[in-house]
Amino acid sequence: MSLQCRHLRLSIADKVICKDLKISFNPGEFWGIMGINGVGKTTLLKSLIGLHEVDTENDKNMCIQLNNQSIYSYKRLELAQKTGIMLQEYEYNFPSTVLEATLIGRHPFLNQWQIEDTHDEQLALQALKRAGLEKLSQRALSTLSGGEKRRVNLATLLTQNPDYYLLDEPVNHLDLKAQMDILTLLSNQFKNSGQCGIMVIHDPNLAWRFCDHILLLFNKGEWLAGDTQQILTKDNLSRLYDCKIQQAGNGKNDTFFSPVLESEGIGVK
Repeated sequence: MSLQCRHLRLSIADKVICKDLKISFNPGEFWGIMGINGVGKTTLLKSLIGLHEVDTENDKNMCIQLNNQSIYSYKRLELAQKTGIMLQEYEYNFPSTVLEATLIGRHPFLNQWQIEDTHDEQLALQALKRAGLEKLSQRALSTLSGGEKRRVNLATLLTQNPDYYLLDEPVNHLDLKAQMDILTLLSNQFKNSGQCGIMVIHDPNLAWRFCDHILLLFNKGEWLAGDTQQILTKDNLSRLYDCKIQQAGNGKNDTFFSPVLESEGIGVK
């Protein structure tokens, strides 16, 4: 079982995001996707589940495959049972409680006009507990802070419980402890369940600590992917961000990346 890109070329407008991307996301792995703002990280994430069209110079049915089958051959409901995405921003257009919003994660498993039952509710409540929101299940969603809504987004995805978690900056709006709690939860989830996480993230220190694989997206379609400790180096990060990066420490948990402060600013050439 794997989610694969085979010679994928992807662009948006006149910007090439990646050229000839060959990569396999496998069970139990936690991937971090990194790059500057606007390079196309979110677009790539959406493309993995067919929400953005790939370039047509390649056979799109061969470019992205889930379990050796083109993602375009899946029915949307079936694909939603296997893959789930947590976007940067959500708009909740209808008044709802936290529990009602979280139950959206069960919709791919319901028939048309079928409503959630006690089993679905229990799954949602368990997910809310894992996300630290069990005491807020009956609160109106509109009364929550940005960080609490982010946790609701996560709880919804945990309720869906797909094989592949696509996460677009999942710790955005969260404080430091919450970031550690959420990424620890996700890391353990993938290791213990055999599921796979693919996460857009900006912080190289969090990526180093929690991700076992990294995909770097450079400008003009260039990319680099592999094991975190091989890919996440000060030289690669300096190239990625066009900013001189220094690295301190020599172990998995005590390695720290930071920009070099120069006399005229940060990362001035």
